[in-house]
Amino acid sequence: MKVESRKIRYRYPVRIIDCSDSLSNVETLLKEKDDQIFLDDGDLLTIHGPGYIVLDYGEEICGGIRILSHIKDGQDKLTKIRIRFGESVSETYSSIGEKGATNNHALRDFTTDLPAFSDESRGETGFRFVRIDFLSESETYHPIKMILAKEVYHDLAPIHTFRCEDELLNKIYDTAAHTVTLCVQNRIWDGIKRDRLVWIGDMEPEIHSLLHLYGHIEQIDQTIETAKISNPMPCWINNIPSYSAWFLLIIYDIYRFDQKPDIVYQHLDYLNEIIKLFDRSIEDNGNVDFLKVNLPNAMPYFIDWPTYREDNENERKEACIMLLQYIFPKILEMYQDAKEDTKILEGIIHKLDKAKVGIPQTKVFASFYQLLHRDEESYKILIKDGARGMSTFMSYYLLKAVAQQNLNEAIALLKEYYGGMLSRGATSFWEDFNVDWLEGSSRIDELPKKGEKDLHGDFGGYCYVGFRHSLCHGWSSGPVSFLLEEYKKK
Repeated sequence: MKVESRKIRYRYPVRIIDCSDSLSNVETLLKEKDDQIFLDDGDLLTIHGPGYIVLDYGEEICGGIRILSHIKDGQDKLTKIRIRFGESVSETYSSIGEKGATNNHALRDFTTDLPAFSDESRGETGFRFVRIDFLSESETYHPIKMILAKEVYHDLAPIHTFRCEDELLNKIYDTAAHTVTLCVQNRIWDGIKRDRLVWIGDMEPEIHSLLHLYGHIEQIDQTIETAKISNPMPCWINNIPSYSAWFLLIIYDIYRFDQKPDIVYQHLDYLNEIIKLFDRSIEDNGNVDFLKVNLPNAMPYFIDWPTYREDNENERKEACIMLLQYIFPKILEMYQDAKEDTKILEGIIHKLDKAKVGIPQTKVFASFYQLLHRDEESYKILIKDGARGMSTFMSYYLLKAVAQQNLNEAIALLKEYYGGMLSRGATSFWEDFNVDWLEGSSRIDELPKKGEKDLHGDFGGYCYVGFRHSLCHGWSSGPVSFLLEEYKKK
């Protein structure tokens, strides 16, 4: 049995965003107190009939809330409350089904009982804000002493820090580090509100960042083992061929960090099975046909969500070729160091070298071309229109590609893209972001004003429309690796 290794800490709210007139002495919730109910407690939040309160805990956390309630007039009956967690203020005002609001993966909207003389915790999700509604028509609500955020986390020791003279870059680094660190829970998850799953492709930017931040921590190995167990060979991991490619790169990332090939021996049989699948999928002319291996393929030519469109299948196929051209020489290097048989790898690379791939017009795909060829035309595509067309999932590779030609330009893109999220109140980085969303939209730490679009509820796409959109997704942590690797070259 796995022993729970996460720790718990409690946070006081830093701000009361809103409350109804039926609540009095609300500011008491911001005060530090002894977290024990006593018979003679004073200075309590009192509730006089139906009402609500909305609290801000300062930054995104993984966890729930802990409510310490007193007793009213000696009555110990239960009263009903509704709890709504939110990664934005507006999400706490939403009901399930409204603008994509959901309880998928973690409850964020539910009704529960508030007992007298109680100290109880409720919920575990990703949130910064919480709204509590008091639902009874009576005035039997028990006064409340404290409403604390109960945060669950791993106490990880950093091996690197980043500081420079540019405070925006420092804040971007810190926020990216906070984002990926929050996703280190029972395993490394892609998001702490949604999906809370081990999508192995999502893990590549996350594990890359975590290696830079904390080194080869045990949660990395646990997550890899979970991925292997839940994806027995032969298969495309998570039914997505590119995710099997990212798995190979994860192993290479660990190999490069450890500076020894032990990770290869640990996963050799599994790696070899993946390599065989790719060998069967790559034709003699270097083209790829992932359907040839006759395995379930939910997304045979998938790189990331913003580029997954029906009208660009040919470009997506070529992007998969370039991804393999980027990864397989690294795997060959790793196998050579491990003194393992490289014949099949050499054959794969020989076939991929014959592939005829055009310069993509999509920024994400152009980043692969630029990394492989250092081409002026692909560089121009990458910097056209600034940060428009960037991707949170692919940000590290896109920024690295631009930095090959001009590091200052890459830094400018980084600041425009990630700084855009920070400018609207982000304390963690999002599943997806488009700088065009900023025009005429609200901050996430305020309710939209009249005439403003809701930056959380009115945007998103694909599987993350509106409030279903995760505002803490570990794959968006690319700035950690990029800044530690590249900024000192400036």
